[in-house]
Amino acid sequence: MSASSFQLTAVHEWCAHDPFGKLKPADVSAALLSVTDNSGTVRLRAARNGYVSFRILIQGTGEYRLNASIGKNLETDLFKAWYHRMADQKEKQPDYWPDALIPVHGTEANGAIPDPDNKINGQSVQEYWVDLFVPPDAKPGTITGKIELITGGQTIKLPVAVEVLAMDIPENPCVTVYLKSYGWEKLREQYPSTFARTGKGARMWKNVIGLFHNYHRLIHEHRAIFRSRGGSHSGSFDIIYSPRVVGNGRQKHLEDWEMFDQHFGPLFDGSVFLKAAPGAPRPRRPALPVQGMYAPIGPNWPASYLWWGQPGYEVEFTNCVAELDAHLRAKGWTRTQMEMFFFHKKRFRGFEWDGDETKFAKDDDRFLEMGQLLKKATANSPVKWVFRADSSWQQKFQFERLANVVTFWVLGGFWRWYPQEIRQIIARGDTVWWYGGTPQIQWISNQVLESLYTTWACGLHGYNHWLATDPGKDPWFACNGAGTGMVYPGERFGLAGPIPSTRMKIMRNGIQDIDLLDQAVRASGRIDAVREELARAIPLQLWSKPPRAALELPPEEWDSRKLGAEHEPNAIEQKTADPSWWMEIRQRAIPEEVR
Repeated sequence: MSASSFQLTAVHEWCAHDPFGKLKPADVSAALLSVTDNSGTVRLRAARNGYVSFRILIQGTGEYRLNASIGKNLETDLFKAWYHRMADQKEKQPDYWPDALIPVHGTEANGAIPDPDNKINGQSVQEYWVDLFVPPDAKPGTITGKIELITGGQTIKLPVAVEVLAMDIPENPCVTVYLKSYGWEKLREQYPSTFARTGKGARMWKNVIGLFHNYHRLIHEHRAIFRSRGGSHSGSFDIIYSPRVVGNGRQKHLEDWEMFDQHFGPLFDGSVFLKAAPGAPRPRRPALPVQGMYAPIGPNWPASYLWWGQPGYEVEFTNCVAELDAHLRAKGWTRTQMEMFFFHKKRFRGFEWDGDETKFAKDDDRFLEMGQLLKKATANSPVKWVFRADSSWQQKFQFERLANVVTFWVLGGFWRWYPQEIRQIIARGDTVWWYGGTPQIQWISNQVLESLYTTWACGLHGYNHWLATDPGKDPWFACNGAGTGMVYPGERFGLAGPIPSTRMKIMRNGIQDIDLLDQAVRASGRIDAVREELARAIPLQLWSKPPRAALELPPEEWDSRKLGAEHEPNAIEQKTADPSWWMEIRQRAIPEEVR
C-alpha cells in the first residue's frame, strides 16, 4: 500500500531487508513466500496459545506514525528493527542488516526516516517486526484488523486477517533450547550506566541478580531457557551462586544464604516470570519453576580439593551437599533439576584433569568417584539431582564407562558419528543435548532453525547455544555478525535489561512449529515415519560417518587436522538448503483435518 512518497509493505518473517530496501541475498528464495493476497491483505494462520509474526517495511523520508489494530482478541506487539553496520567493510559501502528489536510501547510508534539514532546516510526504509499473540481461549475463525501509516496528512492502511486454528500450542516445548551466558562480568560490561555507581558490594550484586532475572524473563517468553555459569576454572563461586562455606572437616558447613536465595528463589518457585523484562510485553507463558540450574558444586566446592582422595574430602562434600539439599527441600524448591557439572579444563591449570570435554580416559575415574559422593549426599531426596557431563572427544566410550553415573549429556559435534550409541543411552533414560554456535546476522535469516530441527529429527532432547548473550564489543556500528549473541543489551534504548532479535523471534516461532508437529505425529503414532520423511525432503545432514582417524586412533590422539573436523562449537553458514526449507515442517505441523 502507498500514499504520496511513502509505501507500507508486509513481508515474510524470514525476509530481511537493508535500510535501502534491498533483500538480504541469502533470503532471496524466502521472498517467494508472500504474506499478502491479491487484494493486498496480510493473511496469516495461527494456533492458539502462541504467536504469528511478519515484518513491515516503511519506505519514504520524513516523520511518520505507525499504528497497529488487529482485533480485540489478539495482542499486538511492535518492535522497531535496528540496522547493524557490519564490520570490516572499509573498502566498500558497508552492509546494514536488521536484527536487534527495540520494543515499542503500546501499538503506536512515532519515528522518522532516516532514523537519527541509527545514523545511516541515505536510509529510505525502516523495518518493524509485528508479533500477534493468540490467547488460548481465542475462538477459531478469522480476526481482522489493520496496520496504519500516517504521514504528512496521508494515511496508508494495510488490512490484516488472521485465521485462528482449532489447535493449541503446548505449554512446554518438546525440545529444550538453551541460551548460555558465561558468568556476570561480561553482561555487566554491556550495561555501563546501570552499574556506574553500584561499587562492588551488595548494591552491585542486587543489580546483577535483577539483570539475570530479566534475561530469564525475556528468554522464557521465547520458549527457551537461560542459564549463567557462575564458577571459575579454579573451582570458586561468586556469592550470588552459592552460600558461604565455613570451617573445616566435620565442622565445615554452609551459611549466609541471602544472596543465593535472592538469586535462585524466584527462579525455583517460578515467581520471577510473573513480570516482564523492561520494555517487553506482559508475560504470556506460565510462571513455572525453571527447568534446570547449575548446582554450585565442583571439585573444590564445597569440599577442599586439597583433601581429594582422603576421608576428609568425602566428609566435607557429603555433609555440605546434604545441607544444600536440605535447604532446597525446606524452601520447597524441588521442581528444578539441579545439575552437578564440572566445567574446568586442565589447560587453565586449576586442576590436573578435565571436567569439561574430557580428552583422557583416565579422567573418568574422577567422575565415578564424584558421582558416588553425590548419590550418598542426596539419597532419597525429592530434589531432582543429576550428574551432567559436557562430552566431546571421549563421548562414545563415556556412554559405557559412566553409565548410570552421568545421566545428562551435552555433546560436542562428534555426536553425529554415533547414532546407535545415542539411541541406546536415550533408551536407558538418559537426557541428551548437543551444543553449537548461533548463526550470524548476515546469513540466511532462518538458519537458527537448523539446530532446532536437527535436535528433534535425531530424537535428542535439547540444544545449547554455547554463548548467546554477547553480541560483540560494538554490535551497533561495527557488528561482527553477533555469532555469540542473539540477545542484545537494551541500555542504549533506555532499558535496564535485554531486548530480543529477529533471530530469537524466528527461533521461537520455529519452536512452536516443532511443538505442534511433535504433538500431531505422536497422536497419530507416526513420529518415526515423519522423521524419516523429513530427512529425505530436507537437504540437511543429520548423522555422518566418522573419519578413518577416529576409527583407528584413540581420542587422546585426535585433533582437528587428523579428523578433518572442527572441534570448536562454532556455527557454519548454511548454503545447501533453500531459505524456505522450513515450510516443509510448518505445513506438516498442522494436522490434515485442520488444514
